Amino acid sequence: MRPIAPFVVVVLSTAIAGVFAARSGEDATDASRQALTSQTEATVARRLLMVSIGANNDTVHDILDGVLPMDEYELRTRLTSISHMLYAFPNLYRAEPNPWTEEGAEADPARVSLATVAVWNDFQQFKTAAEDAYRLAQQAADAPREEILPLVERLETLCESCHARYRTELKFLDYDNLEDSLQP
Repeated sequence: MRPIAPFVVVVLSTAIAGVFAARSGEDATDASRQALTSQTEATVARRLLMVSIGANNDTVHDILDGVLPMDEYELRTRLTSISHMLYAFPNLYRAEPNPWTEEGAEADPARVSLATVAVWNDFQQFKTAAEDAYRLAQQAADAPREEILPLVERLETLCESCHARYRTELKFLDYDNLEDSLQP
């Protein structure tokens, strides 16, 4: 039996490692991992998705609080939509970080990323938080009517904790004290 030449061993081991890396999704040159959207487009998509989640959540609360008439189908459909959006959300982050910066906010406030570097520093924990919220929103959509409000409140707590860790603090105009803030 003739020994295998070192060159053949190197070529075979490199090929096998490449196959395993591609299958595990770790090969950054794999065409299936290349984004077709720019960083800015991904940022805008994330912001729009969050606005949609918030708008659906407002309607869910308006229904549960009696501001809008009780419509079981509308309530459950909006909760299911929130669930689906939460599932999709972490997939809108590109591999290259683009966290919020003061310069970015000044240059283009409508398109600046609101994400903190914590998203990229611990992406798996971020993704797990989004998946937990996705499951809770779907659980609320499927729950008996009397269990929906407590589940929605738990969901909001999850969302707030995620925002506290992974989103830059948003500064809002305090309309209740607007007159006081305009005084010299």
